[in-house]
Amino acid sequence: MARLLEGKVALVTGAGRGLGRAHALRLAEAGAAVLANDLGGAFTGGGADRSAAESVAREIQAKGGRAVADFGNVGDWNACEAMVERAITELGGLDIIVNNAGICRFADMGEQTREDWELTIAVNLNGTAAVGNAAARYWRKMGPRAGRAIINTSSPAGTNPAPGSPSYCASKAAVAGLTIASAIPLAPLGVRVNAIAPMARTRMTLAVPALDDIMKPVTNGFDRVAAENVSPLVVFLASERCRFTARVFGIEGDDLYLFDGWSAEHHFHNHQKRWTPETLEHALAWVDRQDRGFMIAPSRRIDAPSPSDETLAALESVRS
Repeated sequence: MARLLEGKVALVTGAGRGLGRAHALRLAEAGAAVLANDLGGAFTGGGADRSAAESVAREIQAKGGRAVADFGNVGDWNACEAMVERAITELGGLDIIVNNAGICRFADMGEQTREDWELTIAVNLNGTAAVGNAAARYWRKMGPRAGRAIINTSSPAGTNPAPGSPSYCASKAAVAGLTIASAIPLAPLGVRVNAIAPMARTRMTLAVPALDDIMKPVTNGFDRVAAENVSPLVVFLASERCRFTARVFGIEGDDLYLFDGWSAEHHFHNHQKRWTPETLEHALAWVDRQDRGFMIAPSRRIDAPSPSDETLAALESVRS
């Protein structure tokens, strides 16, 4: 692999396992020094194990690269600031942020606890914001410089939310919004900010029974959901070959998607009169009740009307 990132310093959160580990190793292979951050907890939150981050750092070092293991909790704003400072002081600077750390608690509305919600938001959204904010403060102090990048991790559950974990879906949708909003003020500093929405095998996906057949490792042929398939996109987005900012990329195996954000399909005008419930009903009478878009599903792109037929049928069953 071409050493596109020679001389760069990268910070990767959640680098101990799965996607984060694959990203850290590929960034190092491309020439970057890596601060490999991982608390080493469960994918549902809680617990700690330093061996995850230490293992990745040792593997990079064994191949001749520079790496530091970090064990800060991305759910703690101060810890996020500390890991950024550590990358600067121990690795000599900071050019690339890969916000990968994330957790998921499977509990639907009416079932989730306050802890489910707050911990998920703290790790997935607040951690992403805190690391990016600390890096941006450093870059503002240093002044404009080309070659800086932030890669945030959204999810197909954020771009096409599904039932099962509203806190996870909300946090990942918010990461996409944060990505776009962050790109605007950071552009003058030479920072590109993009997000990925990957479909890959992780501890989290292996815990979803509906994905069992899709997420099994393959012994022959192309393993579409291997975490390593996603990392070349991360390296590209981190490199100066990338000309994009404020974009969200979906990826699964050899399929790459580029999202176009949120757009208003219909527009209605009431001729300088305040709307009433009656005029709203009349104006919207012909509009389809569903968004006829598509979603990224494992191994395929599928039609995904939203709300689903089942959702509308459930509403009708109560009304009838």
